[in-house]
Amino acid sequence: MSAGFHHPHESLARVPDTCFWEITDACNLRCIHCEQSAGTRRPDELDGEEALRLADQLADAGCRCVNLTGGEPLVRPDWPRLARRLADRGVLVAVVTNGVLVDDDAVRRMLDSGVAAVAVSLDGERDVHDAIRVPASRTLGSVFDRAVAALDRLAATRLKLAVITQVHRRNLERLEAMHELLAAHRIDAWQIQVAMPLGRLLEYREQYLIRPGDLPRLEAVVAGFVREGRIPIRPADNIGYYGCEEAVLRRTPKGEPAFWTGCTAGLRVAAVCSNGDVKGCPSHPRAFVVGNVRERTFGEIWAREEGFAYNTRWNDEDLVGGCARCPFRHICRGGCRTMAFSVTGTIHDNPFCLQRAGS
Repeated sequence: MSAGFHHPHESLARVPDTCFWEITDACNLRCIHCEQSAGTRRPDELDGEEALRLADQLADAGCRCVNLTGGEPLVRPDWPRLARRLADRGVLVAVVTNGVLVDDDAVRRMLDSGVAAVAVSLDGERDVHDAIRVPASRTLGSVFDRAVAALDRLAATRLKLAVITQVHRRNLERLEAMHELLAAHRIDAWQIQVAMPLGRLLEYREQYLIRPGDLPRLEAVVAGFVREGRIPIRPADNIGYYGCEEAVLRRTPKGEPAFWTGCTAGLRVAAVCSNGDVKGCPSHPRAFVVGNVRERTFGEIWAREEGFAYNTRWNDEDLVGGCARCPFRHICRGGCRTMAFSVTGTIHDNPFCLQRAGS
């Protein structure tokens, strides 16, 4: 906080409006850029009854939307039961999937269990996507073909449909081709985010991680997509901040200009790991875990504001480096916490910033 400036977050009701629940770490892929290094099921994964209790706790705490993620959520056999419990409690349920298991039966179970929206991960054309999203078994064939088939199946339903793309050095110059591909499908939203140096990508960061100097190019491309209006574009929280196209990048669905106002982890967003650990954001590393639902209820953990002090007790004076000198520091608050922490070891200095890159 700075004297004389009232930040928008200070007027927000602190409610876990959106929760990302990693229901399993098991996955049928071994993606190079996976933040969780997902693959096998955790030995301490919440069992069926524990997971149902958590579903009730999320609803009790006021979660409006719960995203079932992984790993690959469809690998967990009881995912329809968890989705149904949440939907019956009035929660909007979304599934984030790699698309491999989205056959006709899976789509039917989504509809029957009350799922409202599905997001499919797609990182480029066939050669790009299949190179980074590596199948655990060669029998899977082209992961790209399966993801596109999933889009086709889902587009024929009433489900809201989104695509999530991780931007890295191998697809940065091919996003226009990706845009053409998606424009041919019935897509309700395209979320574009920067792959971060977490999980498996730590081993491949030199080959895949984009540089801060690449951000102006990414900004120009994404802003161009927004202006074209063929697909609703949703830049993720790690793309920004306050470059020359800021108002375009975050334009509202009604076409109104909007601006980045800081990370909402622990303020409006929460995440739960497959073993019950609670964080403010699904991308946060273990250092950000504030409790476990086996020891306290989700609501009790959320109520302890000091656990989320990186946002609930934010102080602009803690910023260092380029962020400390930025004219937008009071409103931006250092951008994405995870990106800053993963590249500098602190949440108070974030070089992945358009303002600092000279946009």
